[in-house]
Amino acid sequence: MPVPLPLLAVGLFAAWVGHAYLWTSLLNYVYARPYPKSLLKLWRLITGFLILIFWVPALALLLKGSLPGEGLLAAALLVYGAVCLAVGLLLYPAINLYCLFRKSPPAVVVEKTHTLDLRKELGDEVIGSGKGVRLARLPYNCIFQVDFTELTLAVPNLPAAWDGLTILLLSDIHFHGTPSRAFYERVLSEIETRWPTPDLVCLAGDYVDTDEHHTWIGPLLGRLKAKDGKFAVLGNHDLDHHPDTIRADLAAAGYTVLGNGWVEATVRGERCVLVGHEGPWFTPPADLSKAPPELFRLCISHTPDQFYWGQTHRVGLMLCGHVHGGQIRVPFIGSIFVPSVYGRRFDMGVFENNGTVMVVGRGLSGKEPLRFRCHPQVLWLTLKPAR
Repeated sequence: MPVPLPLLAVGLFAAWVGHAYLWTSLLNYVYARPYPKSLLKLWRLITGFLILIFWVPALALLLKGSLPGEGLLAAALLVYGAVCLAVGLLLYPAINLYCLFRKSPPAVVVEKTHTLDLRKELGDEVIGSGKGVRLARLPYNCIFQVDFTELTLAVPNLPAAWDGLTILLLSDIHFHGTPSRAFYERVLSEIETRWPTPDLVCLAGDYVDTDEHHTWIGPLLGRLKAKDGKFAVLGNHDLDHHPDTIRADLAAAGYTVLGNGWVEATVRGERCVLVGHEGPWFTPPADLSKAPPELFRLCISHTPDQFYWGQTHRVGLMLCGHVHGGQIRVPFIGSIFVPSVYGRRFDMGVFENNGTVMVVGRGLSGKEPLRFRCHPQVLWLTLKPAR
């Protein structure tokens, strides 16, 4: 009995959704690996082509009632289509529901956000002259609507002396001209007014997207003050823009650049281990075999993909960026493209497992100045011992 045309069309659309999800998931994985930029750009184009080409056999089935080709080719298309249909009807909706209704972990005690629309406040001065200026001007693009988020976290095994410890977390700053320097100066002024002196300042990587913008690092990021230290790691974008120079610029601005390493420090009179993780782009990861096992471990990792590494190495608190919250978040679906080997699992927010709490910020900017329903973010953390 032939399938009614409307039902066939719905089934093909569901199969296409599954097909797009499978190839996007692979794209997410590839973009999380330390592959050359040229290969990543090529794979992104191939992925877009493969997602669209689905409709060639699909339209043939709709219009002619049969798949193109014969024998093994037709059978292979039929089997692949059945797999995509199952993914589109079952797996993808289940993942969306999980992401939409995912509860905050017990570590989150209080969360509140204040948003500043810097385009409305400063006008076109915030746009600048970097690549992607046309994208920055698109309607509904929210790259200039900055969330200043305050999180109170109950962290397991937190030293008693750290009750009330404050941390300013910035990630994915991406100096390249758009947003303009005026945008960053206004963000820093807001930080200095709201939270003038945290106990720690932590930077989670991706500082520049051109060689010319190294000169912004010292004057801008050097403005931030901290009572017990400023610490930083590099990200994947820094790898292509003279990372040794970036490390030197950060050090001159008062930061201890952890790299893939660790230091023993004293914070609020309490000894602790501060760990950096810049993998997989910089290797090898930190060797913690000689780190004092009794001390609390705080790790700055550029990517949240190191969450399970942190659990294995008994890290109490991990601070991450890299994935930008997906930058584009579709209503009722959420993020789609997230450069992580775990896809959308750790796209933004707070996660907790096996005694490790991980905070993933959405970042302050991006190489592509385009965001939809995903504001840039500055994070202020206040720590409490878990009861």
